[in-house]
Amino acid sequence: MPKLGRTPKPCNILDTINGDSPRERPENSTEYVENIDKDVILPSVDGGRQAWAFMLGAFMIEGLMWSFPLAFGIFQSYYQNNNIFTNSQYLSLVGTLTTAISYLGTPLIAFFTIKYPMYQRYMIWGGWLVCILALVSSSFATKVWHLMIAQGFLYGFGFLTMYYPLLSMLNEWFVQRRGLAYGILFGSAGICGLGVPFLIEKMLKKYGYATTLRAYAVAVFILVGPTLPLLRGRLLHQAGTNTKNKLNPAIIKEPIFFAVTWSNIFQGLVFFLPGIYLPSYASAIGLSSSQGTLLLSILNVSQIIGQIGMGYLSDRFELIAPMIGSTLYSWAIVLSTWYSSKSFTSLLIFCLLYGLFAGGYSVLYCRFVTTLTDKPAAGLWLYSIFEFQRGIGNLVGGPVSGILARNVYTAAEYEKLILFVGIAFLVSSLGGLSYWVFRCYRSKFRGRCIDSFQ
Repeated sequence: MPKLGRTPKPCNILDTINGDSPRERPENSTEYVENIDKDVILPSVDGGRQAWAFMLGAFMIEGLMWSFPLAFGIFQSYYQNNNIFTNSQYLSLVGTLTTAISYLGTPLIAFFTIKYPMYQRYMIWGGWLVCILALVSSSFATKVWHLMIAQGFLYGFGFLTMYYPLLSMLNEWFVQRRGLAYGILFGSAGICGLGVPFLIEKMLKKYGYATTLRAYAVAVFILVGPTLPLLRGRLLHQAGTNTKNKLNPAIIKEPIFFAVTWSNIFQGLVFFLPGIYLPSYASAIGLSSSQGTLLLSILNVSQIIGQIGMGYLSDRFELIAPMIGSTLYSWAIVLSTWYSSKSFTSLLIFCLLYGLFAGGYSVLYCRFVTTLTDKPAAGLWLYSIFEFQRGIGNLVGGPVSGILARNVYTAAEYEKLILFVGIAFLVSSLGGLSYWVFRCYRSKFRGRCIDSFQ
């Protein structure tokens, strides 16, 4: 296991996918991934027409297709306020299913992405079609369990199927400028996250949920479909059979792995809940639906800023500091601002602070990986494990929140849910705090404990 130092090396999120590790990347290299056909002249890397054409397609997928599940709070508020479905206490499970499946399925998709890279384009096309089918199927839902299957499970599975191959291809096209590429990719969700919630809200009011879902399916077909031919890898591939692609079991016995696992599961348990319940909570304190939508958009944008900031901190401080800081500050923000928020201004402050501190937690996954291994394939497996853990927490958090927020109409009735979110963040922080105490106890010189936060 690499020694933990005070100045960790920079690491882009998902940097280890497709055999790329920041520790193994040759300096000034542009073709560090081996191409199976030595006679083929490869397209230029880190720029050029084909690379930026690929980024256009990736931008459309991330922006239009991932901003949809992030706006589920608008749908949930509409379903509840208009009594569209019975058993509405389970509606939150629809939104959490979408995000949970996109995390729970990562080990399986990682396996296929590594072993069968020649099928990546088929996976992208297939996932795109599944997402469209999910949207159309959701429009015919008459019961909550219909939404769970279509808008929840099916859409999450479709997006997961296409997203990992997309990231693998991106790593082939961009090496030295990968930070810029990922910034563009993740930024697209923030850009579309500003407008998509307002669009969905207006369409729900004017046309209802069935027409809105069908219209969004048409938009995904028309706007994303023409860009899919642009999504192709830079390299030629063959099926991976290297036994070195296996994960060393000794890695998961490291104390830091247990600490990260504890923190990750409890953070994933509640992270998405404020975004899901924010519009309905805004309605409960007397705000208009437009104000609730605006707050959700601000939350989405602040999370993008939080991801950038957390990435910056993780490059300059040891892993333990930003991990503890993110969870402890999230606990304090939830219980001090959301719990007492009774106006638009106070909720606005909560959205800004929550997005900044809680939204950047997932960026630490890459640092979790490079702390435990410098092997590229093992890094991909570890990354999928951490996402799987978050998916477990997310999947459990959905029904629990549905029970705590059953038939709520006033702000006071949300107190149990808010306490649940705050306490979960506090419990999550114990993972990092316990590891810090463990290191202090193990260290010969107790003064070195402070170095963990420098």
